[in-house]
Amino acid sequence: LGQDRLGAFCQASLSGPMPHDDDAPLTFKSEPVLLVAIDEDGKCRVKSKACKLLSLLENSKLAVVGVAGLYRTGKSFLLNRLLGLQEGFEIGPTVNPCTKGLWIWGQPVELAPDYHCVFLDTEGLGSTQRTSSCDMQIFSLCILLSSLFVYNSMGAIDEMAIEDLHLVLHLARHIHQRSNTGLEDGAPSDLCDYLPDFLWVLRDFHLKLQDASGRPMTSKEYLEKALEPASGQEKQNKLREVIRGLFSERDCMTIARPCTEEEDLRRVNELPYESLRPQFRSDVENFTRRVYKSLRPKRLDRATVTGPMLVHLAQEYCKAINDGGMPAIKSAWTYAIQAQLRSSCREAVQLYRARMNDKAMHNLPMDEDELRAVHKAAKAEALDLFFGPGFREDDAECRDYRTELNRRMRQLYDHVKGENSGHSHVQCEEIAEALYRKHIEVKLNVRGTYEGVEQLMADWDEVRRIYHERTSGPGQAEVMSSVILKRMTESVNRLCDQKKLDEKAHERSCTLGAIYDGAVAYFSGVAAKAKLSAAEEEDC
Repeated sequence: LGQDRLGAFCQASLSGPMPHDDDAPLTFKSEPVLLVAIDEDGKCRVKSKACKLLSLLENSKLAVVGVAGLYRTGKSFLLNRLLGLQEGFEIGPTVNPCTKGLWIWGQPVELAPDYHCVFLDTEGLGSTQRTSSCDMQIFSLCILLSSLFVYNSMGAIDEMAIEDLHLVLHLARHIHQRSNTGLEDGAPSDLCDYLPDFLWVLRDFHLKLQDASGRPMTSKEYLEKALEPASGQEKQNKLREVIRGLFSERDCMTIARPCTEEEDLRRVNELPYESLRPQFRSDVENFTRRVYKSLRPKRLDRATVTGPMLVHLAQEYCKAINDGGMPAIKSAWTYAIQAQLRSSCREAVQLYRARMNDKAMHNLPMDEDELRAVHKAAKAEALDLFFGPGFREDDAECRDYRTELNRRMRQLYDHVKGENSGHSHVQCEEIAEALYRKHIEVKLNVRGTYEGVEQLMADWDEVRRIYHERTSGPGQAEVMSSVILKRMTESVNRLCDQKKLDEKAHERSCTLGAIYDGAVAYFSGVAAKAKLSAAEEEDC
């Protein structure tokens, strides 16, 4: 891929999801947005604008690329190239750090309709304007919030470069997997499942990558060699051990110097990208490809992080730091999971309600089997949404919210069934009476129309056929017994009276007996069907 194609891909992918509400005051925009501000007193503040933007990604899994490193080493430049931009995150020519706090790009990159990448830029480490404690906060937040952590440094990996990563050791000592477990209670590898992939980018790199025998080696092999214990470097060896333990997925890339003139280096963001050294452009393009190829959704405890969950994590981590401690990953994650479970449960209920309104409530009355099928489909869709972030069904908290979701859906389903029953009874009674008047009563009102009971019963067979075609729902059988059977009996009595069929009392008795026998048989079948339907609904 050439840089132009990479840039076009990034620009085309910067569409992201937009709010559904056309009047929403906040939308994604291609600009840096402050996520965490760090005050002069060292307090971390999660900013509301970034929270609102991330919350728009409530149904999307996220990859988070965080970049950290010493100040004035070109971190923001790398992020801009990942975005396909010449200017984006701020780049400046002075020795002062340009980026303060932690910033996200305000337009997430869409990797798939339900998958986005958020880029995170950090304030440069080691600035005279910040304390080591502030550096620790920036470094920790970047690692904890990222799914891919890019560490940017200058030159080769030597003792000094390893020493510059001393914050990793502090992180391992103080960060917690659980509220009472840190490095001193276990190995760094105990935390690796909670930490991001690690990519070490070596800027202005000019050495040949070869081993002691002169054989070529890859940048990853170079990294692994540099992380092996070295004699006489006890302090650095401890750091090497921690890096290997914390970041099980790690890699390294080298990038050549962008230009030869010092003056050009100070204004590299102002120079046309095409004017920079070909080797530098090639290295940057390789870096961009490597990052996009290695992206994976951020996960904790096998659950996928969404935008709102990332907000909750940032808030919990900052709260722990402000309280004078370091975050307990498990506690922060539990809080984020609970918040997401509440949100997922609420959204699933809303989805179920919307589907039942659209497919059922607007089409009442409905056959009970048809209504049950609509309910099952809506329930399945709601559960898919609920489990979308990757919650485990065997998790106790997930089970609690799943139970609550089922209770709410059952409540709504019972309401729809009640409405369906009411609509069905009204419809059936109106149609039954209308059919009686049109097909039976109008003939009974004209003496001599019916020559015998057989003709009357033939009309009633036609009435029952039309009735079943035009009616539906639970009221169908009940109205059949309460209205139609009653009218049927009345019509036979009335016809018999008209014909003065006293001599045919036996025939009349047999006819009425047949009516009742048929009705009993019919309603026994209806009752059996209703019993079966009730049993099926127990499984819904």
